[in-house]
Amino acid sequence: MGVKVTETTPEIRIAAQMVTANEIQLAELSYLPTAEARRTLCRFPGVGDKIANCVLLFAYERMGAVPIDVWIGRALRQTYFRLEAQNVRASRLSEFCNYFGPYAGYAQQYLFHHWRMTYRKTR
Repeated sequence: MGVKVTETTPEIRIAAQMVTANEIQLAELSYLPTAEARRTLCRFPGVGDKIANCVLLFAYERMGAVPIDVWIGRALRQTYFRLEAQNVRASRLSEFCNYFGPYAGYAQQYLFHHWRMTYRKTR
């Protein structure tokens, strides 16, 4: 008794086809190094580093994976790169997150929460 999906985006349909064809084996991601698992996830259409890092952090418990969205980008730029805030690329921010160590994903969550709460209060 399966669920019939009547409307999906092409990306979801293609991703499902990739999984059912064993092109990407989600269970195997647990055994891959984080960088390789990220590259594998990015093979899905519409998945970039941010979404891949979200999946690695929340689904695969890779505590060092740091999703960098608009809010985290702002927080990192304003907190750690004030003098060059506008010129810091996302790749540099991602590298910088090694500063937080093996639990950088947790640090990202606290930073995200703090920044959102602080930003809301100042508006």
